[in-house]
Amino acid sequence: MQIKLPLEVYYSKNKKFILNLNNYRNAHYRVLANAKKLYSENLQASFKDLEPFTEPVVLEYTYYARSKRRIDVSNPCSIIDKFTCDALVKAGVLEDDSYAQVDKVVYKFGGVDKADARCELVITPKKYYSLVTGIVAQGDADL
Repeated sequence: MQIKLPLEVYYSKNKKFILNLNNYRNAHYRVLANAKKLYSENLQASFKDLEPFTEPVVLEYTYYARSKRRIDVSNPCSIIDKFTCDALVKAGVLEDDSYAQVDKVVYKFGGVDKADARCELVITPKKYYSLVTGIVAQGDADL
């Protein structure tokens, strides 16, 4: 299942928190706490149809930018990942967001979409991930 994730969250009527590492690093702790809480609340409806995962998963984020300006994809995706994992745990989709449950996190650039800049998340059980991507994990095959 593909989940559309926002790139920003409004924490007051006229103020938004843009999800990226620079803003996260520089924001006041109250702004961060409020933004994270609102982000999680906004995503709960997207998670309602997801069955809980009990086995390790792979989280694959695809980032679609607003413009052709060069971007470090891990800058926004790292914070989107942090907020989203916490929301998935809160919703009961993941038991935990440690390495025991989240085996791998992948960030990809999906291109430019001026009309609908976003980040998309695909959650795949680890046991199916190599089949989906065609990548053979080290030790899984005789090379």
